Amino acid sequence: MSLFKQITLIMSLFLLLVLSSVIFFNFQSAKKYAQEEMANNAQNAATYLSLSLAGSQGNVSKMKTMIDAIFDSGYFQDITLNDTQGGTLHQRQQESDLSAIPEWFLSLYTLETPVAQATVSSGWNPIGTIRVTPVQDNAHLQLYTNFKDLLQSFIIISLIAFITLFLLLRLILSSLKRVTEQAEAVIDNTFIINEAIPNTTEFKDVTLAMNKMVAKVKEIFEKEAASVQDYHKLLYTDELTGLGNKHFFAHRLNDLLSSQEVDSSGIALTLYLDGAVQANKSIGHEKVDALINELAQIVKKACRQKDQTIISRIDGTKISMILPSSINDELDELRDTILSRSLISLEKASLLDSECAIKLIQFTYTPQDTVEGIYEKIQDELLTAPKNTYTDISGEEVVDESITREVLEHRINENSIALALQDVYDTHNDILHSEAYVRLYDEEKNLHEAGSFIPLVHKMRLDTKLDQNVINYALKEENLQSREIAFNLSLRFLQDAQCLKWLKERLASVQGRSLSFEISNYSLLNSLNEALILSDTLREGGHYFGIDRFSIEEGTNLNYLQMLKPHYLKIDSAYLLELLQGEKGQTNHALKILIESLEIRIIASNLERQEVKDALENIGISYFQGSLLSTPKLV
Repeated sequence: MSLFKQITLIMSLFLLLVLSSVIFFNFQSAKKYAQEEMANNAQNAATYLSLSLAGSQGNVSKMKTMIDAIFDSGYFQDITLNDTQGGTLHQRQQESDLSAIPEWFLSLYTLETPVAQATVSSGWNPIGTIRVTPVQDNAHLQLYTNFKDLLQSFIIISLIAFITLFLLLRLILSSLKRVTEQAEAVIDNTFIINEAIPNTTEFKDVTLAMNKMVAKVKEIFEKEAASVQDYHKLLYTDELTGLGNKHFFAHRLNDLLSSQEVDSSGIALTLYLDGAVQANKSIGHEKVDALINELAQIVKKACRQKDQTIISRIDGTKISMILPSSINDELDELRDTILSRSLISLEKASLLDSECAIKLIQFTYTPQDTVEGIYEKIQDELLTAPKNTYTDISGEEVVDESITREVLEHRINENSIALALQDVYDTHNDILHSEAYVRLYDEEKNLHEAGSFIPLVHKMRLDTKLDQNVINYALKEENLQSREIAFNLSLRFLQDAQCLKWLKERLASVQGRSLSFEISNYSLLNSLNEALILSDTLREGGHYFGIDRFSIEEGTNLNYLQMLKPHYLKIDSAYLLELLQGEKGQTNHALKILIESLEIRIIASNLERQEVKDALENIGISYFQGSLLSTPKLV
């Protein structure tokens, strides 16, 4: 029972006891007064009659007339005149009428009926005795009227008291409610400082103590978040330029290549400073470092308008850019800007006419490539590439000109869709859910993986239609009804309010199963408000929201995880291991503590090696997905 209810109950009982006591004692006093009043009235009437009857000189007729006159006033139940021998000379009686008074009220008390008498004399000679019994009707009626008035007053006073008590308690206990909200918010890693400090000393102390605790917990949480970001910076940031390093480049490129989304293909550009050894001898190590840093800033500024660009210094003289979803025709201006400005910097450093040169290498990657293969192709080309220009080492782009929007739209209807499911396992080999990868049949019934058609789907802006058809297909297929399926949603689907409305309506018909919906970390950071709407919609419907390909982005505060409260994060297993365990084997649990404090599951994805799985299990990771455990299987 809440404190509010307890105090209300105690105060109500106290008030009830006080007012009931007041009513009881007041009623007893009124009853006693009524009893005495009847006795006095009866005695006075008997005395008055005895004196009046004495003047009748024993004339019975006169005495009867006098008695009848007094009796007709209605205040007496019985008046009897007896002679000296006890015989009745005259008697008047009437029955009591208590019909106006409830029987339950009459059963609460008893009134004694007083009988008064006096001697009637004529001179010194006694005539007889007069006996007077008062009527009780008026006394009962007066008591009942008094009781009703008291009860009405009691009800009015009680209502006023209860309303006053309610308002006072609400006012006094509102600080406790705010403290409760603070405590519940801390559980969700949301930190509220209560600015409304109550005047009541005890509640004021509690509020101030709670504020201090919340501030301390917030500080700890923010320190953990800062620790994660600092450790990420230590592992993946180049100290000289502030760009990503080779580890970061490899992680992000591998993440893109394994993606089932549009960014699984794109362009990689590498800016190479040829002749760095001679430059060190010519102008000195410090000036060469300054030149490399200047080249890094040129690249960073030139790529500022390109979404999702990943820039890294992969070794001392190479700065690489990954431009997901980009095509060659879109990069002419970017390449010219980087090359021209780099040559100007080289000239300023007095190195343009020496053995130093700038080389810009372009390579178009596809899901069929590997990080190691791309490294090798770039490295081989750097030796022979012409100086101070750019070289495209990509193969010829094969474009099927027969594929129009209408043709592609026809192909992605539900009848041409197939799903390949890859299971997510826990440490006990139980399946958490199965992630759905879309496959597409062409006109000859050949099956194509996502990487071969998703870029075209994105280019023709059919992402949302494909997402809807995939969801419809999975919900209709009988052999998928017993599976807990996870769907990947595109950025366009997330940003389309009508699509989110459609999803909510579609999920309303889903009974007896929970589905998971994932968006990439990049999509989420570009549409936080829409992601919040999606997360709330799924949570209300009993479904799950996850973040796919989670990574720590430069300059991004991890507090967005508090706001979204996803059910799980999928993190590349190699990347996750590096974050949790450094190269020398030391452990850093800050990321794990931070995420699990928000009650978010960590799923190690793209798992390919047993030693990585064993290391992650030893650190405490419980969920895994990757080719080591299972490959996507067509259903």
